[in-house]
Amino acid sequence: MVRKSTFTMACMLLTVGCTGLQTKGVSGSETKTGRKSNNNDFSATNDGDNENITIEIVQNKNRKSNTESEKRHSNQETVKVEKSDQINKKNNNNNAYIDESIDNLRVTKLFDENKLVDRSMPNSQIVLQKLAELKKKHQEILLNGTFSQKKAVALQTQLLKAYSNWKGTKYSLGGDSENGIDCSALTRRVYREVYGYELPRQTIQQIKVGAHIQKENLKPGDIVFFRPEGNNHTAVYLGDTLFINASSSKGVVISTLENTYWNKYFRYGVRVRAV
Repeated sequence: MVRKSTFTMACMLLTVGCTGLQTKGVSGSETKTGRKSNNNDFSATNDGDNENITIEIVQNKNRKSNTESEKRHSNQETVKVEKSDQINKKNNNNNAYIDESIDNLRVTKLFDENKLVDRSMPNSQIVLQKLAELKKKHQEILLNGTFSQKKAVALQTQLLKAYSNWKGTKYSLGGDSENGIDCSALTRRVYREVYGYELPRQTIQQIKVGAHIQKENLKPGDIVFFRPEGNNHTAVYLGDTLFINASSSKGVVISTLENTYWNKYFRYGVRVRAV
């Protein structure tokens, strides 16, 4: 009986000793990580893993470049991505443009005017000719132009990208989607995509957001206001008499002020103060 009690006591002591070792191991882990750990708390363990991953990502981002040229290249890539995100609010350019870098105002491929023009509309040949002339000007400016001239090219590039997103969309009074759109909705959409600026929805309100501009003083991005047969109509000026237009008969097209109809009903341009 005495032997049995002695043996039982020894086992109990051994068990306590093992438990103490296990507890001591957990305590040591707490000291190392600076946080409490619980075998039944999986979120605590996962948080610790996430912290390690975060540290690795930060270190990679802040890694010093081996050479100055590598550092400059890295910075240029960052700027290009950020500005591209601002410009390309709709990721669909219908192959009219391939790439654009606004940080150094270099366009790697100019537009194809043949993909931008609806040949069934009146004066389509004039629009094609005007776009061809515009592209030639862009080529000359990108080679030898001033900084301000290159900025104008960049703006026209953005306007044409926005147009290509909506090209061919049918006209629908009150419409504001790819299923149908009216003139003021298109004008607002173009401003949203190019400038990140929200115009009023109604035509009569859009023409109140800036200064009135005469035809000979129009610049790319100005709103152009028409009053055909007692109706209000807005569009976005592209340059060289061209404007981005939601026509009631042809849908979203590029039109020209050299067209007799549009020239007759043109009233004035509007230069938006906020852009």
